[in-house]
Amino acid sequence: MTQNIQIRPAESRDLEAVYSICLKTGDAGRDATALYRDPKLVGHIYAAPYVALDGAVSHVAEDDLGVLGYAVGATDTRAFEQRLERDWWPALRLQYPEVADSAVGEMQDALRIRSIHHPVPAPDDIVCRFPAHIHMNLLPRARGKGVGSRLLEAWLAQARSRNATAVHAGVSAVNKAGLAFWTARGFEPVLEAPESGSRGTIWCGRQV
Repeated sequence: MTQNIQIRPAESRDLEAVYSICLKTGDAGRDATALYRDPKLVGHIYAAPYVALDGAVSHVAEDDLGVLGYAVGATDTRAFEQRLERDWWPALRLQYPEVADSAVGEMQDALRIRSIHHPVPAPDDIVCRFPAHIHMNLLPRARGKGVGSRLLEAWLAQARSRNATAVHAGVSAVNKAGLAFWTARGFEPVLEAPESGSRGTIWCGRQV
């Protein structure tokens, strides 16, 4: 049952919860807390800017215990990448100086810091066909209750209102449950990039 779970636009007060959810789902859908010394690094890249910066499309799911999931993204991927370069990465690059290759060990911090200094744009072939993009993550207590579908529909409705026509999502190649979620909702796997992300990325897209 989902009647006690509200889907609403994300607000600045949700930022800490979004950081937390991103970390707790940051290991291909599993809790990544043990992989990072800095708990905010993964959220800096994949979730927080969509809540902190104006113009993104961002929704959260909330129950009596608090925010338990989010769907965030942008209708124009290239424009948002430019916005990040202008308004998001510079401050983070000062906060997190670039690290040498020798600093890359069992923790993931160094890899994420490198991504902050050298963000990899979404593939041209994907953006040309599916100009918008979305990230979605749910805490375990939200799963199996239709929350993901409700978040996706709310996100798509707002994206349509902004004239989005097609959207893509990048899924970790080892996240079988995540891939099953997206494909069940009309996202077609269109490109597999083994070198992308920490363990490869499967890019999926659909019409909005």
